Amino acid sequence: MRMLTDLLCSQITSSIIKCVLKCWIMLLIVGCPSHNNGLSPFVGDKNSKMIRKNQYLLLPHVPNRNGDKVDASNSSSNNNETSDTNDMNLQHIVNHNFLMETSENNNLASVNENDENYFEIFKTPMRFGTENHTEVIAQVGTTAHLPCTIHNIGEGVVSWIRKNDYHLLTVGLTTYSSDERFCATHLKNSEDWTLQIKYVQMRDAGQYECQVTKYPPMSIFLTLNVVEARAEIVGPSLKYLTPGSTLKLICKVLQSTEATAYIFWYHDNRMINYDLDRGINVSSEADFHYSELTILHTTKDHSGNYTCVPSNSQPASVVVHIFKGDVAAMYHEHRSCGSCCWLKHHVMNIILLLAISKLVSFVNFKFVAV
Repeated sequence: MRMLTDLLCSQITSSIIKCVLKCWIMLLIVGCPSHNNGLSPFVGDKNSKMIRKNQYLLLPHVPNRNGDKVDASNSSSNNNETSDTNDMNLQHIVNHNFLMETSENNNLASVNENDENYFEIFKTPMRFGTENHTEVIAQVGTTAHLPCTIHNIGEGVVSWIRKNDYHLLTVGLTTYSSDERFCATHLKNSEDWTLQIKYVQMRDAGQYECQVTKYPPMSIFLTLNVVEARAEIVGPSLKYLTPGSTLKLICKVLQSTEATAYIFWYHDNRMINYDLDRGINVSSEADFHYSELTILHTTKDHSGNYTCVPSNSQPASVVVHIFKGDVAAMYHEHRSCGSCCWLKHHVMNIILLLAISKLVSFVNFKFVAV
């Protein structure tokens, strides 16, 4: 009986020694405990909270519920099972620590984003959402918006610079230009930093730099193209009509980047959009890119200069002559006159100037003689 007890104690002691040796070997493989919290240092002290929340502890063996009695015949098999179980526990801990290291880094945003120990090395790098060399078209007199979308800006500050003279326009939301037409717009928690230019002029065209002041600084460049919208009245600039005929003038707005606010028609210096009592009817599209003026029964009073004036656009004019006569002949005379009429007028002006100069010289000569 004593020999059986000594054998059982020897086997239990041997199992305990094996377990302790395996734990010691596992600690050597995984890493020595840190001096402050007992965690493996392979992830760094700064990330200790991440492992502390999920690390498994090596628990002691739980006794058999059937009692402490161990049959000698089953002691060898129990020792083998205990050894296999310990091997599985050790391998599980090592695998779990490896998975925790990789998975926590891959899902850092959901775990550590609001942690006080969330450090820069795991942050997503900053990048621009707006493509470099983006082109923006703006119309004279309107407001231009140059977009600059920045992801993960962190502590960076956005500056806008006009490249042609390297003039600093804005830093953050502060305007450093004396030209009050420039300002930066940004909504809280958004990633858009937009340069706004009010009442755009032709001289505003060129390249603009959106710069983030981090180390090293990062920039993209945008090009502003400024166009000047203009009106065009379809047909010749000189029209001939007979009394009682219909006058129809069509005005189109060209090179417009925005909806036109209005189109006004003028007869000489009078605005005639609402002169229905004079037989004048004006119809326009909803966006005012097209307008039509119609007079069904013209009279001599309808002769004169007609001007189409859209908002933020250059106007266009035509001259209308209403008279009794051969309209086709008048058109033919106007076309054939062309350059020859221009030449005749200039020749007559030259002759007149020469005559005046001769007359002045003659008068001066007479005055000196007297």
